[in-house]
Amino acid sequence: MSAKGLFVVLDGIDGTGKTTLSKCLEKQLSSLGYKVFLTAEPTNGTIGSILRNTDIGDSKAEALMFVADRSLHTKEMISRVDDGEIVICDRYYASTLAYQSSQLDDTAVDIEWLKQINDGVIVEPDLTFILDLDPEEASERVDNRGERSRFERLEYQKRVRDCYLRIAKERNFIITDASLPAEQVCSEVLAKITGKLR
Repeated sequence: MSAKGLFVVLDGIDGTGKTTLSKCLEKQLSSLGYKVFLTAEPTNGTIGSILRNTDIGDSKAEALMFVADRSLHTKEMISRVDDGEIVICDRYYASTLAYQSSQLDDTAVDIEWLKQINDGVIVEPDLTFILDLDPEEASERVDNRGERSRFERLEYQKRVRDCYLRIAKERNFIITDASLPAEQVCSEVLAKITGKLR
């Protein structure tokens, strides 16, 4: 096993199965003897909790808060990677770029500005998987679990998905077909992770 760990990000629109995939990967990697740390953004820390529970009311202020939360989170995650853990993060900077630049009204934030404020705090993950799914199917999944937030309107999710796909091409992220059975998605992602660990 490598002395250094791995920093893995799972991203994509709501309803693509990121949480399910995280848990499957944790189970499989742990069974192979790796120490795994699951985490997510926004975090459960002070700033992340405000983001989870409060309508900030200003898109730029909200973006800056996401970056502040990410700055603290990145330090924690990289410390764990340096200690040999595999860190699997549910959402990272691509979420901020995709969601906050894709607003349907005048609250949309310029993506170049979002890139600039993130570039000062992020560390490029070893692997980033964009779980891709038709927004209508993703919306049905969200409806089935009984959770719908202001971020989950269908037209908005279509824009967010398009942005994710553009970012994936720019940054060489791995686009993963989230319409496949969960076990198959887990197997494919696991193979790429273990290949990176060799």
